[in-house]
Amino acid sequence: MQYVIIGNGIVALSTAFRLTQRLSSSDSIVVVGPADRPGSATLAAAAMLNSFGEIGATSLKSEYDMYHFELSHMATRQWPKFEEELIEAAGDHLPSACAKCEVLKGGCFSRGTFILNNSAADEWDDKNFNAILKALDDFDEPHELVNPYDIPNYYPSQNLRATRAVYIHNEGWLNPRIVLEKIDAILGHNDIVTVIDGRCERLIGKDNQIEAVKLESGDIIEGDIFLLATGATVSGILERSELGIKVQPVFYGVGVSLEIKSPDYKHTKCIRTPNRGGACGTYTVPYFLGPDKPDDHILIGASNRVRPHPVYFGRLQSIEHLMHSATHEINEYFYGARLIRINIGWRPTTQDTYPLLGGTSYKNFYIATGTKRDGFHLAPVISDFMAKLLMGQEVDERFKWFSPEREIIHDISREDGVDVIVQSLMSEQYQHGYRPSNPLMNKQLRESYRQEIEELHDKVGAKDWGIPPELVNMYRQGYTV
Repeated sequence: MQYVIIGNGIVALSTAFRLTQRLSSSDSIVVVGPADRPGSATLAAAAMLNSFGEIGATSLKSEYDMYHFELSHMATRQWPKFEEELIEAAGDHLPSACAKCEVLKGGCFSRGTFILNNSAADEWDDKNFNAILKALDDFDEPHELVNPYDIPNYYPSQNLRATRAVYIHNEGWLNPRIVLEKIDAILGHNDIVTVIDGRCERLIGKDNQIEAVKLESGDIIEGDIFLLATGATVSGILERSELGIKVQPVFYGVGVSLEIKSPDYKHTKCIRTPNRGGACGTYTVPYFLGPDKPDDHILIGASNRVRPHPVYFGRLQSIEHLMHSATHEINEYFYGARLIRINIGWRPTTQDTYPLLGGTSYKNFYIATGTKRDGFHLAPVISDFMAKLLMGQEVDERFKWFSPEREIIHDISREDGVDVIVQSLMSEQYQHGYRPSNPLMNKQLRESYRQEIEELHDKVGAKDWGIPPELVNMYRQGYTV
């Protein structure tokens, strides 16, 4: 049996790794993906393993969102074991950065996240912060309220200092580049795996099954079982393939992150705000490079702008905002840091913001995408489920809720949808320097936003459901189905 994995981000590679653990020596795996990985969401990620840190004021109100959170929470707990499995599998081919790895005792994997409640945005931050605290209590997750002044390496501008902060013990981070290098080494030295540097042009289907993949080079790769896991480019590949299956659009959630070097102010823990303005707020994360390399690199993130087409370079406004936010909200001394790298990643974002995972009406064809900014975090869970499906095994029945050909999930009420979008737009304005001269001006702006968003809902037929805040611009521009 030959398994063809199309894609070389964390979801595709971790699924291929799971297959190497379970297939026989008579089976084979072909992994197809461009070696330069343009727009890789994995390489641009801070790889925060945050479940509770992603909670917002309207989270966990539907069974779909609750199940998605369950998968996220499961992934947080699975990462230590998954990392150990990767280290063991790499053996003599372990990257140098992992040479002295002790998993949870240092290195690229550690735990501990501080979440700030500061005044950089507006009251939407307060509501999201309160929602995080409630979820932590409801699920008995270890945490403690802390004095913001006790947070290591936290030196914000006085006018943007936090009034509250919570420390979540079990939510941590990894360096995704090291993890990807590790899986590349594992697959590259496995006898049943062939890695091909190439881009998928289209899939070739016949008689309700996929027969082969055609690459941009013209090469044809045949196989028995196919997994399409190329992130945000999935929609383009499906469109060119003309398979006749209906899969909702996958957009490019363009995000920018910055790697800096800060020798005098090193991070030991993740520091972040709640989600805000339709994105993940501001965060700074330790960025481990290796046991014998400087421990003063930090990743700053992240912007988010959902687009219908790929964007190859970050906007100056996004870069400036990240530097300003990190410097003023986390550590003023970052003004003296060195900018090492600007990353840009295409987070695969579906029309309903839920992932597309599982089989299709083509009996040997599977899809795994739409993970938005959770792909790296969810990799241990998704790869386990997808490997089982590819091998014809059963998984949790609820996993079918995210089936690629499912109907679009509308689990937000219109009232909540309008309210969240208005709150997010106002939050975004405050983050970018908006300061009303009087309360009437603020009220007028809110009412203007509300009227526009109500009219947008009417225009797209959203009578009893709400538009996800991340997708407002896609609905405005008519890129939805």
